[in-house]
Amino acid sequence: MSASFTKLHQIDLRLYQLLNKVELLLYINPINAEKERQKFYKSKYHTNPVFRYPKCTLNVRAIRKELFKLKMQNIENEAIAEMYEQVRWYFSGILDCIEHVGKTELFLRSSLKTFGAPSELDIKRARIIIKASMNKLDSKRDNSLHSTEEALHYMKAFVNKYGFEVSVKSAMHISSKAMVSNSKKSVILKRGERFSALELEALANHEIGVHLVTTFNADNQKLKLFSLGFPFNVQTQEGLAVLAEYNAGTLDFNRIFELAVRVVLADNVIKGHSFAKSFDQLVEDFKLPRDHAFKLVTRLYRGGGFTKDRLYLPGFLDLFHQGVDSKFIDWLLAGKTASEYYYVKPILEEHELLLPNKYQSGSFTTVKALNKEVTQLLHRLK
Repeated sequence: MSASFTKLHQIDLRLYQLLNKVELLLYINPINAEKERQKFYKSKYHTNPVFRYPKCTLNVRAIRKELFKLKMQNIENEAIAEMYEQVRWYFSGILDCIEHVGKTELFLRSSLKTFGAPSELDIKRARIIIKASMNKLDSKRDNSLHSTEEALHYMKAFVNKYGFEVSVKSAMHISSKAMVSNSKKSVILKRGERFSALELEALANHEIGVHLVTTFNADNQKLKLFSLGFPFNVQTQEGLAVLAEYNAGTLDFNRIFELAVRVVLADNVIKGHSFAKSFDQLVEDFKLPRDHAFKLVTRLYRGGGFTKDRLYLPGFLDLFHQGVDSKFIDWLLAGKTASEYYYVKPILEEHELLLPNKYQSGSFTTVKALNKEVTQLLHRLK
């Protein structure tokens, strides 16, 4: 530990002690989604679902109070001090989200503060993708389906290739088919789902090849901030995870179409469109099966309007179009970092506060045959 950075290490450790259990996804997934889906169908798609959520076990107000006691201005380097000040405000937004889950207007306001709204360019690109993908969607993609149990075996084997010590398990109350819990070091698959072979490969490269790689690389760093997350890290990390899917040759029209639909749904939420109205758009205009449509709308409307899901597409397109060299990839894989803070990399290196990555993502070392038609579409979006 560098003696000249005593304050930085003290504040960094205190931040971690306050925030390492703060994981928004643990509180935002409805626990009654299946019951509400059945009620919604019985109402002929008119009665909007009323979701219930896990009880929050955090003392949010106490955490926030302690967070704002930290004197970031005492950090020895001005650029790092400014970054930590931004970290404080970023996590204040996360705490707001957790505090207001289920309170529609308050939650949406907190979500917009933390994850933002789609830009006009985001919406334009999303609509181009949707239009170009409509006649390319592969209804036969799911012909060879694997059960959750089979998917668990696949994920365990994929985890073993990296040598991670994590649990791979299934759960009922998650809104996606798969997710990673960073604090609990676990891969979680949704119970009762079916997975195509392509989907399994994509999820493995996304969740394990990026999200777990960054989790375990972060554990190896001197600063706990790499584990907690830099401001704006969600757009970078999810964009990187989708880029991993692309490099693995698994990003097809079905997947890019879904990411584009999420952007449109985020715009709907912000404009005040009802759950039922958005569901109708997906079924009638976009020709999605009703179960798929319900899951997608639930993802964006949970909590009161979770705009985080609109970040995957612009995060991916930013990385795709700017190009990523090995040094930039190393920064993105060092932990829960963000493109916006690449400028601090040389500062951290100079003071021996950034260590080489222990793990590399397989999809960035060996790029497989890419989907040519999807690639052509992506180049049109520059």
